[in-house]
Order: sequence, then C-alpha cells, then structure tokens
Amino acid sequence: MTARAILYLCVVVLLFAGNLLVGKLATASLPPLTLALARMLVAFIAVSALFGRAAWQQREALRRQAKALTAMAITGMALFNATLYSALQTSEPTNVAVLESMIPAVTALVMALFFRERLGGVKWAGIAMSAFGAAWVITDGEPLGILYRLQVGDAFVGGAVASWVLYMLAVRQWLGRIPFYASLVPMTGIAVACLAPLALLENWLLDTMWHLDGASLATVLYLGIGPSLIALVCYNRALLLVGPSRTATSLNLLPVATMLLGYWLLGTSITLSQVVGAAVTIVGVSLVTLNLPRGR
Repeated sequence: MTARAILYLCVVVLLFAGNLLVGKLATASLPPLTLALARMLVAFIAVSALFGRAAWQQREALRRQAKALTAMAITGMALFNATLYSALQTSEPTNVAVLESMIPAVTALVMALFFRERLGGVKWAGIAMSAFGAAWVITDGEPLGILYRLQVGDAFVGGAVASWVLYMLAVRQWLGRIPFYASLVPMTGIAVACLAPLALLENWLLDTMWHLDGASLATVLYLGIGPSLIALVCYNRALLLVGPSRTATSLNLLPVATMLLGYWLLGTSITLSQVVGAAVTIVGVSLVTLNLPRGR
C-alpha cells in the first residue's frame, strides 16, 4: 500500500471519527434533525461551488438518473444523518462507532439473504463475530441480556445502519451510470429538501430552544465540509489506489480512532467491554470484507 493511500485512509478514519465526536457535542445545542439539515446545507453549498459547473454540463445525464439520485440521497444522506445524530443524543460515540462498523457485515448478510450472493464459511463466521462484538458493547459485556439493555440510541444506530445498507445497494445498482462528483450537487440538494420539513416539524412539535453561536457554527461547518466532502474525496482516491476490499477494511479502525480521540479530546472513559467488543467486531468485519476464497 502506497504512502499516499495510507494518508488518504487516515484522513477518512479521523474525519469519520470526528463526525461522531463533534456530532455528540453538537446534539447538546442543536436537535438532531436540525443538525442533519445544517450539515447537508453546508455540504450542498460546498459541492455546488466545486462541482456546480460539472453538474450543469452533465445535467441531462443526471436528469435521466433522477430516481437513482433521489434514492441515494434519501437513504445515504438524509436518513443516515438524521438517525445517526438522533442516536448520538443518548449513546456514546464509541458504541455508535462499533455498531456503524458492522455495515459491511450487514450488507453482506442482506446480499446473501435477499440477492442469493454466496458467502463462504469464513464470511458467515465474520458476520456472527461482528454481531456478537456489537452485542457485547451494547450490553456492557452481557450479550445474553441484550433485549433488556437496548437503548433508544441503539435503535437509532440500527436505523442508520439499515439506511446505509440501502444506500450501498442503490450505489451497487446505479452509481456506475452516474458522474460521481457532479451527482453530489443534486444529491445534497435532495437531502436538504427532505430534511427541511422534518427539521421544521421537529422544532414545532418539540418546541426546542436553540441558538447558533460561534461554537455551534464551527461544528456545523466541520460536519458539512470534513466528513461530507473532504473524507468523501479521500475515500474515493483511496478506492482508486488500493481497491474496495482494503478501503472497506481500513474503516474497521473507526471504533479505535473514536475511542482514542474521545479519551484524548473529551476525556470520555474507555471500558473493558468496549475494548473487547470493538476488537471482536473489527476481526469479524475484517473476515467479511477481506477478499478470501469462498467456502464450498
């Protein structure tokens, strides 16, 4: 693996970990749907400035794929961010990172169950390990009592994982036909259009009081530019350099980065159950994402 690829992947992992930590801080002052809307609005402005001309030049190609763009924008941008920030209101970032790292395993499971994609014995073992590791983290080391230890935040993370899996299925189906960077403009615009009425409803029903001070504005700018744009560009650059398997496997470091950055920057505690569960989940997801031969 080249030094440039390693640099790209390190940036991706750090920015995604920062998304969870900064998102946790931001939910203390902004309600989750409003935060998701603000993030996507900043992202929309940024990608419009960078790729707006390309989107306009390729508008006919984008228009022909309007349904695909809408599906990917709703699942991967609107729903994912809304459920993720809702989860961070009550769950710790490390727990969310461990559950989020299960996405490749859940995607593989869905492909096997509903699309008849064959998985070898090693990958099935990896799916089982990642599920056990996640249950260990959620239940603080008592996975048999998971039904009694589930929290609202864990359910929201489940929603975030489900929405991202749907997004990955849509990407698998359509993204090869769509100019990637140009497509970010309509996709972020669609996400803003979806989140705006939900955020208005959230503020009306909950009667929340919030204000956008300097700290809140800085967090929104970080979320809209860092994880939404810079990490995305770096991820795709790494994808070209080392391929999808190694790129996906590198994201297994997300729980570790979130755990260490949370301890260093925010002073959050690290428990033995988090360490053990994260390690088991990382090994399990690695078995799923590595390009190993299929079992017979």
